[in-house]
Amino acid sequence: MAKLKVLMIQTSNSGVAYWRLYNFWKAMHRRHLADCRVLWWQKDLKDVHHWQTEIADPMYMARMTAEMNAYARESDVVVFQSLHTEIALSALYALKDAFPRIPIASESDDDITDTPNYNPAFMGYRPGGMFLGRQLAQFKHSDAMIVSTPYLREVYEDYNPHIYAIPNSIDNEVWGKVKKRGKPGVRIGWAGGASHDDDLRILEPVIPEILSRHPEATFVFIHGIPQFLKNIERVECVKKFARIDKYPQHIADQGIDIGLAPLLDNKFNRAKSNLRFLEMAALGIPTVASKVGHFAQTISDGIDGLLCEGPDDFTRNISRLVTDRTLRKEIGNAAHRRVL
Repeated sequence: MAKLKVLMIQTSNSGVAYWRLYNFWKAMHRRHLADCRVLWWQKDLKDVHHWQTEIADPMYMARMTAEMNAYARESDVVVFQSLHTEIALSALYALKDAFPRIPIASESDDDITDTPNYNPAFMGYRPGGMFLGRQLAQFKHSDAMIVSTPYLREVYEDYNPHIYAIPNSIDNEVWGKVKKRGKPGVRIGWAGGASHDDDLRILEPVIPEILSRHPEATFVFIHGIPQFLKNIERVECVKKFARIDKYPQHIADQGIDIGLAPLLDNKFNRAKSNLRFLEMAALGIPTVASKVGHFAQTISDGIDGLLCEGPDDFTRNISRLVTDRTLRKEIGNAAHRRVL
């Protein structure tokens, strides 16, 4: 029987596209389930994909449109990530008109209907924002939606009747080959983008307390650090950007012993996937996370992670793990077994 042919079209940065497209592309190929193509895939992209503006340029329009149509014509299904420009949305509509029998799915891993005002993306996704209406129109006119959490399926059920929650998953073919680097002391780490300053406020009273209690402890922030945590002794910031194929080793190189996933309890964060838990678990590192959304749904508290309802819980749980190396190992190993 012929394998399913899937065309995936990246619109987001390489990290999001890796977890929501490329990772599944590799898994389907490995299991001989489908022939997939990620159109114009870029593994070092820090921002949204530039095809969404370049396709409006007369120099590129004919070639890019022809290429998209050619691959769509050979496919059984097309998957778009969330679109950011009017011309990109027009390209989706054009594909629907040209190939009415080929279903088009749209993928989203954020609740764009309730972006908090502290998030850098708020201006684009506030009521009346240039991205919000465009992407909701995309979701309404798609044949199906793919989301990363059960909560997101509930968020978008008014916009599309066919929604599939496909959670992020670890590829042990990649993460299982990473060499973890040990470093002196106990290193407590967080990795993420620039939109989490208010989430990291949860740790503002926690960090000085932990550093005071435990002279062996160091905090490590990968890819960015809020202003209120800068210039504190034994609080490090690793600014180096690692493209997605080198990212697992980049995380492992920091010698993290305890992972952190603080999140404010709001509608936007309840839709977030448990990616920080998955990444740390893949390396056998225990995670201390807020009892919010997907983290609360997937972490078994005290077994494969530790859940917190506020700064006091973070202080207590981090302190337990700093003090008890055996507990760190037990929870980290349980998390690793779980993620596999």
